[in-house]
Amino acid sequence: MKIRDGIALILLLGLVAGAAAAAGGTPPVLPHAFYGDVTIGGSPAPAGTVITAKIGGTECGSIQTTDAGKYGSPDESLGNRLIVTGTADQEGAIITFYVNGVAAQETATFRSGAVTALDLSAVAITPTPTPTSSTGGGGGGGGGSGPGSGGSSSKNPGSEVTYDPNAPLAPEVFTESASLTTSSTGVVLESVMVRTDDKVGAVTIQEGTIARDSAGNPLTEVTCTKVAPAEVPPAPPGTTIAVALRCGPAGATFDPPVLLTYTLSAEEWARIEEGVTPKVMWYNPESGEWQEIAATVNPATRTITAEVSHFSIYALVWTAPETVAAGAEGTVTPGGEPAGEPGPALPTWALVVIIVLVIALAASLLMRRK
Repeated sequence: MKIRDGIALILLLGLVAGAAAAAGGTPPVLPHAFYGDVTIGGSPAPAGTVITAKIGGTECGSIQTTDAGKYGSPDESLGNRLIVTGTADQEGAIITFYVNGVAAQETATFRSGAVTALDLSAVAITPTPTPTSSTGGGGGGGGGSGPGSGGSSSKNPGSEVTYDPNAPLAPEVFTESASLTTSSTGVVLESVMVRTDDKVGAVTIQEGTIARDSAGNPLTEVTCTKVAPAEVPPAPPGTTIAVALRCGPAGATFDPPVLLTYTLSAEEWARIEEGVTPKVMWYNPESGEWQEIAATVNPATRTITAEVSHFSIYALVWTAPETVAAGAEGTVTPGGEPAGEPGPALPTWALVVIIVLVIALAASLLMRRK
């Protein structure tokens, strides 16, 4: 009876160990917390300022400040920190910050579970007055409106304005090239969008972005043109280049990154639905290789958007699943496993259970001999 009890105990321990091993999978992704000072135009931001964090153009955290010039606190118990959430594949991704909708000059890297003190600064936005037309009804008699009359024929267009602080600042749109208005330190003063003549590719530079040329001087011009097929560097193996854009001047840098957008036709979008994977890559002239960058696919607008921190040649490429004959060695099957290779190894918990069962069997045989 004691032998059986011992074996049962060993089996029970094995099951517990297996369950623990199964539960010990990938650790959860914890948020990244931020706190610090916040200024607008060099002055402390007023209470009620909204600070937003984005990864890849998607909002991943937002707070409203309660104290002037500060957000959050080093003391976790006081709360009101900016909590940025992300996924496991976003570890190391660039976080861009916006202060009342204006891009801050600072960025950060997403780290699961980290707490970072980061002072944020944004340029002050001066709203442009919008004149409103006044309808002058005929008031009584004799209020002449002629040039020589004593009455006022019109009002100063700037005397009555309407301004919606929540209205988005739409960038001015240009084709292939545009002048960029920047400060002496390279801060963009007016948002612009430069797109190709067929409107397939576009670069959007938001107000508040720090834009500099390859020499570190304030950037004064931006271009976005399609690259002729004969001038496009060879595509990486397994890919097909759909559209290549030359964003210039080459070597220009942006902080935070600017948006590069590809807008596809219905026919091109149908290829994605058929299983083709779109990717955005940039050509590194120093290494002579294409390098993939993160991109966001939006089916509603048929657009693919990527954040770019410098200018070069950027391409939208198609990657189709590889199909090979069954049993072909050294190739990739549609399922993603090398043909002719064994399937995935047993999970850890299964190995633990097998080992415990072997030990239990050996212990049972040993006790019987005694």
